[in-house]
Amino acid sequence: MRTYRIVFCTSVLLPLLASVALAQQTPEPEKGPLVKVQVIVSRYEQLPAGERKTSSLPFTLLATANGDKLSVRTGTQVPILTQGPADKVSFQYIDVGTSIDCTVRTAANGRYNVILMIQDRSTLDKPATLGAGDNAVTQPILRNFTYTNAILLRDGESKQFVSASDKGAGDLVKIDVAINVEK
Repeated sequence: MRTYRIVFCTSVLLPLLASVALAQQTPEPEKGPLVKVQVIVSRYEQLPAGERKTSSLPFTLLATANGDKLSVRTGTQVPILTQGPADKVSFQYIDVGTSIDCTVRTAANGRYNVILMIQDRSTLDKPATLGAGDNAVTQPILRNFTYTNAILLRDGESKQFVSASDKGAGDLVKIDVAINVEK
């Protein structure tokens, strides 16, 4: 009976102790502080007397400042009419919406390196009309805005990341970014 207990304890406890010892030797991945990144994508109509805000899309991302990449994808699909073989009508669906890829790294002097890739695709309010009469078809006009860059920010700091004119729509796109370290 005693031999049975020794064999049982050896076969059960030794692997358990070995796994605990290995877990203590395996270092945890490097963790940085938790940072809230706020991105606001705004569109402005350009007027002779200035500009008027037409839309503002806020995004809040929670990231660890260790260089890991995080992503947000929002939007829908828009059908685009296409001609198939033998004049067969079909649709191709195009993604519209906002995509954000974000990486945050701890930098020197209490700052954080925020690397953003932003793509904003949308349709214009006025669709295009193709053809005439009974054969007229309306198709959405798609606009695309893509920007990638890095910016150094301190805890609580906010900056305008980019301001760019949209030649096709005639409006202005502005992107603001802010970070706050979670305590």
